[in-house]
Amino acid sequence: MVIKSERVFSDLAIPPGELLAEELEARDMSQKELADRTGRPEQTISEIINGKKSITYDTALEFEKVLGIPASFWVNLESSYQLTKARLREINELEKQEDWLDFFPLKEMQKRGLITQASDKRDLLSQLLKFFGVASFPALKQRQEGILGWRVTAKSTVSEGALYTWLREGELKAQEIETEVYDEEKFLKALQDIRSLTVETKWAITVRSMTEICAAAGVAFVVVHEYPKSGASAVARWLSTDKAMIQLSTRRRWVDMFWFNFFHEADHVLKRQRKRVFVNRINDDPEAERDADEFAAQILIPESEYRPFAATNPQSHLSVTRFADKLGIHPEVVVGRLQHDHVIPPSNLNGLRRKFVWKEVES
Repeated sequence: MVIKSERVFSDLAIPPGELLAEELEARDMSQKELADRTGRPEQTISEIINGKKSITYDTALEFEKVLGIPASFWVNLESSYQLTKARLREINELEKQEDWLDFFPLKEMQKRGLITQASDKRDLLSQLLKFFGVASFPALKQRQEGILGWRVTAKSTVSEGALYTWLREGELKAQEIETEVYDEEKFLKALQDIRSLTVETKWAITVRSMTEICAAAGVAFVVVHEYPKSGASAVARWLSTDKAMIQLSTRRRWVDMFWFNFFHEADHVLKRQRKRVFVNRINDDPEAERDADEFAAQILIPESEYRPFAATNPQSHLSVTRFADKLGIHPEVVVGRLQHDHVIPPSNLNGLRRKFVWKEVES
């Protein structure tokens, strides 16, 4: 259950003892008399009034009997006081963490509506913590590095804050997608259905269809627009034991790479691997990545079909198009494979390749 509260909290912590003192004065009752009536030491009453001691449930019930003021009033008053003090301490701690504002792509996050504009830095920091669902920034960093296990080389220009944000945005979108319980057989069938979508020309239809097909097999599929220097192109993760997710970005513009990345991540889902986020394909599990590459290549273009065709040294649009039509895939997938395997130069047949246009996805 998700509980949302729009309550505005006071920035002034008023101890319940102040109201208790006013009530005693109005009744012309001394602290000693209240102590006698409640059976409490006079020192206890004095400490409550001076904010040195909290009003417990038992004390609240005693005040209810003696003063006729409901115990819930005193309990709520004490609770509000303690919560306000905690919030003021939190504000003080946030003021020490302003450097984290330079860590995240704030303008892009505001543009996407993930956080709002705010003149108060503390408000921005608070919004960031709520977006990531953590209590502190060190906790966020520890969670990302511990659970996701990604790493970056010294030569990389990856922004950790941008990567964290991209991953979290995808996670939140995936959580909103209702899926069936994950079923391996259904997902294998889904992959064949999705393969046929490579010939679809409208990206909005493609992404929507992929989302629906994957959801029916227990996989949440999301495409999250890239963040500058976020580094990752795709990731597969498990949100629960029954729900997986595949997240792709628009970082690599060529559409054939989009398809390859999807089927690469699908292999990680099928093997139920604890997927790590590998930035710029730098990783510490090369065997798993190599296996996923081979799976993606095989499902897009079966090896038994590809090898004889590649051996003919195809160099023309016509030969590639005919081969693609025979396999029921877009020619760009064939071109991308031929270029990757150095059968043709990287500059050849690019007229058959398309580039991913994000605006077409949003339309």
